[in-house]
Amino acid sequence: MTSPSFSTIGAQSTQAVTAGKQMPMKEGQVVHGVIKKLYPNQTAEVQIGNQKIIAKLETPLKAGDAHFFQVSKASPEVQLKVVTGPLTGGNTLAQQATQLMQAMNLTKTNEMQAVTQFFLKEQLPISKEILIQAEQLLKQLPPGTSIKAALEGIQKMTELKLPITPSMLEAVLSGKSTSGLQSSIESFKLSLQQDTNISQVAKTDMQQSLQKIAEPFRMPVAGAIIGKQLEILQDQQTSNSMRLPILQALKEAGILPAVASLSNPTPLLSQPSLSNSAGQWMTQLVETTPTEKGVVMEQLRNWITAQPLLTAGQKEQVLSLMKDNSEAQPIQNALVKVFAEQSGQAIFREDTNGLTAKDHLVTLLSKRQTMETVNQILQQVNTLIKSNSNSFSSQWIMESEQAVLNQLDGKAFEHAMKEVLKSIGFSYEAKLGTNSEEIRNIAHQLKPQLVELLQNHTITASLKESAEMLLGRMNGLQILSGENGPQHQLLMQVPLEFLGKKMDATLEWNGRMKEDGKIDSDFARIMFYLKLETLDETVVDMQVQNRIVTINVFNSDAQLQKLADVFKTSLKDGLSSVGYTLSGVFMKTFEEQQLASKLQSKVASKQSQGVDIRI
Repeated sequence: MTSPSFSTIGAQSTQAVTAGKQMPMKEGQVVHGVIKKLYPNQTAEVQIGNQKIIAKLETPLKAGDAHFFQVSKASPEVQLKVVTGPLTGGNTLAQQATQLMQAMNLTKTNEMQAVTQFFLKEQLPISKEILIQAEQLLKQLPPGTSIKAALEGIQKMTELKLPITPSMLEAVLSGKSTSGLQSSIESFKLSLQQDTNISQVAKTDMQQSLQKIAEPFRMPVAGAIIGKQLEILQDQQTSNSMRLPILQALKEAGILPAVASLSNPTPLLSQPSLSNSAGQWMTQLVETTPTEKGVVMEQLRNWITAQPLLTAGQKEQVLSLMKDNSEAQPIQNALVKVFAEQSGQAIFREDTNGLTAKDHLVTLLSKRQTMETVNQILQQVNTLIKSNSNSFSSQWIMESEQAVLNQLDGKAFEHAMKEVLKSIGFSYEAKLGTNSEEIRNIAHQLKPQLVELLQNHTITASLKESAEMLLGRMNGLQILSGENGPQHQLLMQVPLEFLGKKMDATLEWNGRMKEDGKIDSDFARIMFYLKLETLDETVVDMQVQNRIVTINVFNSDAQLQKLADVFKTSLKDGLSSVGYTLSGVFMKTFEEQQLASKLQSKVASKQSQGVDIRI
């Protein structure tokens, strides 16, 4: 995504967030103000941006004049010191900058002029210290960084009250970029492979993390393979010569217990299992006393009836069996059969407890107490697939992969984004201060591995550079995500890879929080920045006001509207099912957006009085 598209469209959300904000007064800060009224004792009403304050002036001034003031005291009453003489309406931005630099005894370098003019134009809080720090940054910009991009990065740093340092600027510029994360990962992957100084254990761990990022659908594929194998294994009509290798492969992967056999491939296990899972229900049925068995059977029937992962026909199969048979093993076999089928037919669907068909299936086969251990089993299957093991037929692997691709929908992409973000470890710092179970998985996430790698002084310069670049991208996204009063911003970039394609999907969310600390789902703005192989540069801008959704899609292809009309009805129905109303979907070109932005800017400048301070 090129920066003009990002800046032009994203500027609207910034204006919405910053509108109406007032600027805090800090000692040493320089502000532009107009004397509105004079009061006794050298007190005056001063218009600073969109706010009026009562301030004590160190020298008498004339009403109506505009000056640059320095805040000499912020509380309990604001005291202002005049920095420049009266500014006339004909003063250009360059003249104002020159006058301000002279008054503040700043060296008139090209960089200082650029910084001062930019701060005045964008109405940023000014202090001599900040201007000098910003000037030094411009003097040592890394190759390929434009002054415009650097000034925009410095603006973001001042708004977020970040240190004005080269490393922080690099992180902010990395976070603002909407492309290149995939290339950064590829560069790091290549440097890691070529470095011979790093230990093989550390290298293997990071390569596995990179593999997880590159394969967000590895777990669903593994689940589909297990389901397909169990369907064959349970079919007593299939020859033993075909079933025996499957039995051995599932034992090797730790999916089936050692006591499993061709005559009883899925034996009952009286062991603790994942809460609210099919395995837990079968454990209860095995362990219950004869007097309580009827109650448990009735509860199990109700659970099956309400299970959203099973079709009506599959529910009837199991319930019919339970009418004539209360023995646990036949019920176990029936549940394995239906969940094995759904592992390949309803791959991304979840029940009310967030469990998928493959999760229930694994809990029926062996002792799995937590989601972590369930995922370990699925990962073991994935490892065997990647090792070219003879455990799994290449045909089954291809069929399972195709089944996953055939079911790509919104739920699938949600799964992919969650898996990638978890594997990257964007928010691993937040886990360090909690007792979350996920803290044990931190060592398997890429970001903490990068932090540890950079402590190793024996790695090559190439690996260090690529690791720093990749880590900087992650840190930049976190830096730019945060709160601005009641307004919150979340910026994420997810490197996605599927269908043989690679892309960077950038998500920017702007919204507000309610008093209870939860996101207000009635109001939000969500923007997706995508670089697609066929549609090329694409921005999806979704705005939510009182649960009414308006979607603007920006793309250079003027024919996109015809293609989009096909999906409007299903989109409207989908939003309605979760309590939202679709106002409309509008296709726009980037040229139209740039023209609208210029017109909006002209209208805003005519309506504004004095200087609007953006905080």
